[in-house]
Amino acid sequence: MKNILAKVTRLTAAFMLMVLSTAQAATVTDNFSDLDDTNNPTWTHLTGDANSTGQTFDASSGAYHIAAPSNGITLSGNQYGFAGGYTGASYTDVNVMADLVQPASGVSYGIAARLNGSNAFNGLKGYAYAFEQNLSAAPGVGEMVMYKLNGLTISDLGNDGPAVRLVTLDLANKDYTLSLSIVGSTLTGSVTEVGGGVVAFQQKTDATYSSGFSGLYGLGARSTTTALTAPLDYTVDNFKTAAVPEPATCLLMACGAGMLLIRRRVR
Repeated sequence: MKNILAKVTRLTAAFMLMVLSTAQAATVTDNFSDLDDTNNPTWTHLTGDANSTGQTFDASSGAYHIAAPSNGITLSGNQYGFAGGYTGASYTDVNVMADLVQPASGVSYGIAARLNGSNAFNGLKGYAYAFEQNLSAAPGVGEMVMYKLNGLTISDLGNDGPAVRLVTLDLANKDYTLSLSIVGSTLTGSVTEVGGGVVAFQQKTDATYSSGFSGLYGLGARSTTTALTAPLDYTVDNFKTAAVPEPATCLLMACGAGMLLIRRRVR
């Protein structure tokens, strides 16, 4: 019996090591210390959704600076600019996070998950957790919004239960970590001041998109009837996306493998 238990222990340990190795392989990080976005990992630029042009993607500073002129489609008196990107594999359940590290501008900008990766006009779908600027207020005054993206139809999903959405981000002096977790149909977003506490959080249930890529999303605009303008210009660092492990499933498989070995030995 002692030999049997020893073999079960070794098998279980080997299996769990394999599970952990797989989970690690499903994690993609980028601190942009290589000063580019072409490998380790490779980023796919997203530029087509609002039919704007002239976007820039620059990692030469050791962070990822993304900007877009507001020269795309005009809707309801506003002309838009869009820029985003994604990296890594397509995930189902996923955690995504990145730091906002520089002064920024735009209508909204943040992190995204379950993106379909479309670079076509009006074609991008997925979820985003982003800061939405109050264009009538000072820079950094606005709210955090959980978006459902369906091309240029951008829906505020709202929140289920308690939430803190209204924020004032001191983007000139402080960095903030944005986090988006999607497990099943539950979307959870939070913002934490780097070196400080939680600034915003919310949770929402939505089952529209079941899987996709992780990345960044940003939208800028200018009014065609007034002097109001919010060109897209934001910078992120320390990006990370990881598939959410399924510990209950892994434990059941490990136990099943162990019981199979015991059964074989008893026979």
